[in-house]
Amino acid sequence: MTTVHRDEDDHDDDNHRDLVSDGDGDSPLNTSTQLQQQQPSSGTPLPLHQTNVPRVCCAILASITTGGTTYAFGLYGDALKKSLHLTQSQLDTISAVFFSAGLLSFIPGGFADKYGTRLGISIGGVTGALALLSFWVVAKGWIPFLSNDPEIVVMVLSTLSVGIFLSCALVTGSVFKIISCQCGPGSKGSAVGVAKGFVGLGSGAYACIFESIRQPYMTELDFLPMCAFFFIVAASIPSWFILPSKEHETLVPDVLTPLHFRLMYASLMVLAMLIIGNALGQLHGDKTAKSNDAAHPSYFMALLILTAWWGPIVAQAFLPQKNDQRSPMALNTEQDSNDEEDEEETLLNYDGDDGNTNDRISHSQSEMSTGIAMEPILPSRLEAMSDDEFVDEEEAEYDTPQQQQRHDSTFEPVNDKNLMQMLSTSSAWMMLWSATILAGGGTVETNNLGQMVESLGFSKVVVPATLALFSVAQSGGRVITGAISESALNYNTRRCCIDKGIPRPFFFVVASFAAVLSHAMLATATEEVYFVFGVTLSGIAFGMIWPLLVLCVGEIYGTAHVGANYMFYDGVTSAGGTFLLSKVVAQEVYEGHIDPNGSSSTTCYGQACFRETHVVIVILSLTCIVTSAMLQYKTRNVYNKTGSQRLN
Repeated sequence: MTTVHRDEDDHDDDNHRDLVSDGDGDSPLNTSTQLQQQQPSSGTPLPLHQTNVPRVCCAILASITTGGTTYAFGLYGDALKKSLHLTQSQLDTISAVFFSAGLLSFIPGGFADKYGTRLGISIGGVTGALALLSFWVVAKGWIPFLSNDPEIVVMVLSTLSVGIFLSCALVTGSVFKIISCQCGPGSKGSAVGVAKGFVGLGSGAYACIFESIRQPYMTELDFLPMCAFFFIVAASIPSWFILPSKEHETLVPDVLTPLHFRLMYASLMVLAMLIIGNALGQLHGDKTAKSNDAAHPSYFMALLILTAWWGPIVAQAFLPQKNDQRSPMALNTEQDSNDEEDEEETLLNYDGDDGNTNDRISHSQSEMSTGIAMEPILPSRLEAMSDDEFVDEEEAEYDTPQQQQRHDSTFEPVNDKNLMQMLSTSSAWMMLWSATILAGGGTVETNNLGQMVESLGFSKVVVPATLALFSVAQSGGRVITGAISESALNYNTRRCCIDKGIPRPFFFVVASFAAVLSHAMLATATEEVYFVFGVTLSGIAFGMIWPLLVLCVGEIYGTAHVGANYMFYDGVTSAGGTFLLSKVVAQEVYEGHIDPNGSSSTTCYGQACFRETHVVIVILSLTCIVTSAMLQYKTRNVYNKTGSQRLN
């Protein structure tokens, strides 16, 4: 009869119980259902529902719905202004309130942590669709008592904008909660990059679909019901039927292979080419036909975009899976199979359910037969280590063998940080400053691109073409950064404050350099080519920060509260950066250079209209280089040699 030794330290007993909790203090996660499932022999692919493929695909499918809604205000803003006879100030108020709702993004993120990703995406999609439809009804002027009072209509639309943004935040928090918990080393960075790539291309893809199905009698405001439709069919419905409920959320094997990601990269590339091609086609159409009446729906283009979007995601289910995935627990159990005492200790370290020894033994035997473990969602020690828990490299060299074995365990109790604990660290504020400035530098482009082109005297056709390039560039920045930052962890270098590899915060430094260069170019741009290149480079810098935030937050502060923690960054950086740089600085500089004796009292002409804005962004981006380098140094213990070994 196998006996299980008890730890002598009561503190370890408490840690055992923490291991099987869901990170919020709730009841232990239920793994009995998984233990009862029959698993195939080693080398045989698992049934699809026992892998992370359906969950990751569901997350990626939902990700584009948030980008398609969040970054599309410029598409229907002018139509909204004309429909309700709003002033530019009133329109700016609605837009500003929309992004200011980011200050509350941690609330929907916390909802996903507490109640699960299934409810998060499902409810987020439904509430987002209802808010969009309500916004559409009010914007069309179909409620007379509202449309007759501009102040009331602005208040109502601003309130609905908050609802739309928070619904997107609920979906976004759930999406990256899934990826952070269900993707393992080697695939997490790529998965985050792909999801962020779809977010970046969302507005461009939605705009192409809308223009392809648009009828002559439709206005830009009819873009809103289409967004509501995709919220339901691409987010709520798949999530409800595919994702497990909170009590059944468990860590399933990561079977994603490079082929899965190559297919997703191909999808993003096709979408990017379609977006650019569609924008260039519209520019050509504007030159040959000056009226929208000449345009006709192109359902083939809409079908092509939908196929490029949905096809590769659905195809993930039919690709060969990585069937030799082994957890550290399973490998240790196999190595010590002839040592009864070591086997018993491994079993004890794995499971904290004190009252069910037989289940622990059964689980271990199942892992030995398959080499694949199905475990509760647990944060790893790598993700728990913070700048307050640094262990010097010299001290690590003198660790005892028992301590070295302890470092390598991914089932140890960890100290995940909630939002308040995270914000009590200096590294959290360094990352917040860098991300806020870089995000604000990007929103300056998206919110003021039309005025920039007008002030420099360029052709109006430059605006949609440059917007398309910015969208593609920032999407490419998201995808490439996610993938490269993952592989860079294994680079053979000792020049980035760690024993081996390049830590993820290093790429904040790269993004800051790109922002400095891009806005320096924009501050001096007098030619279209130079201007377009500067905007494109700015898009790359803007896109780089979003996958880095997801990955760094999960790795530095743990995954138990990653929904609330990441969404705090996602919302605050968008709101703070947009308000500080796009609203305060850019508007002040623009209005300060309007010629009172000119042809227009509201329009600025000349290079000076935005030059000082770009100079301010250059200076602030230089400070981001410093704070990003400090962040890299402060969190070096997370990505040092022992951490890199676990990532491998």
